[in-house]
Amino acid sequence: MPSNNYVRLRQICLAAADITKTEQVFSHVFGLDVCHRSTLDNFGLENIMYALNGCFLEIVAPTKENTAVDRFLARNDGRGGYMAIFDCADMVRHKTLAEEVGVAPIYERRNDKADLLQLNPKQTGATMMEFDHHYGDDTMLGHYEWAGDDWHKHVSTDVTGDILGIEISSPGAEARAKLWSHICDRPLTIQGGTREIDLDYGYIQFTDTTEQGRELFTAIDLTAKNPEEMKQRAKEAGCPVTDAGFDFCGVEFRITPAA
Repeated sequence: MPSNNYVRLRQICLAAADITKTEQVFSHVFGLDVCHRSTLDNFGLENIMYALNGCFLEIVAPTKENTAVDRFLARNDGRGGYMAIFDCADMVRHKTLAEEVGVAPIYERRNDKADLLQLNPKQTGATMMEFDHHYGDDTMLGHYEWAGDDWHKHVSTDVTGDILGIEISSPGAEARAKLWSHICDRPLTIQGGTREIDLDYGYIQFTDTTEQGRELFTAIDLTAKNPEEMKQRAKEAGCPVTDAGFDFCGVEFRITPAA
C-alpha cells in the first residue's frame, strides 16, 4: 500500500491542434486504443487519454479560440508538454507547499470522487503542475477519476510499457528544480549535470536549455517491448526519429526496453 504522503507522476498532458490526426499517430505508435474521451466546454477543449499501465497520456485540443490551450499552442509554436499531473495523498498539503514559495493556485476542486489543484504555470515555469487525489483506491492500478470506469480494459503491454519520467529544460534549471522539489515535497539530487526529483513513482529531470530564455517541458521517458520497432512505427506515422526515440506533439519520446 502507498504511504500516507505519496506523490507520483500519474498523467502527462500534451496539446495538439488536430486531435483526430494525433489520435491516429499515437494509436499506431503505441499499439493502444483510446481509453477515455470527452469534451470540456468550460475549458474550451476536447481530450483523449491512453492508459499506459497505471499512468496516462492525455492529449487536449482547443474547441474555441483564445482558450488556455489555444494560447499555449500559439505561444510555444506547438512545442513543449502542456501539463505534468501528480497523484498524491493530500492535495491540500501541496497547495500549502506551493504557497510557501509564492506559487498560487489557478483552479481547484474537491468532491467525494477526486480532489484537483492546478498551479499557475507562469510561476511554476515550463508547464502547468497539477496535484490530484483520487478516492476509492490508492494503488497505481486503482480508481482514476479522469479516465472513467473502464480504462483497465484498454491497458496492453504488447508494444508500450510504462511512463518513467519527464524532462524540463530551463535557463535557470537549478532554481526551477529547487522550486519543484519543494512543491513535490521530495529531495532534489544533483549529480554532475543532472538534477532529478525522484517521486514515489516516476521522476522529473531538469536540464539547462540551449535556447536563451525559453522554458519547456521537453521530453518523456517510457519503455517499449521493442524500442526499435516503436521507432519504426513512429517513422511510419510521419514522426521525426531521434537517436533516443521520436518527436511528436511538442516533445521527444525517449524509449528504453521494458523490463
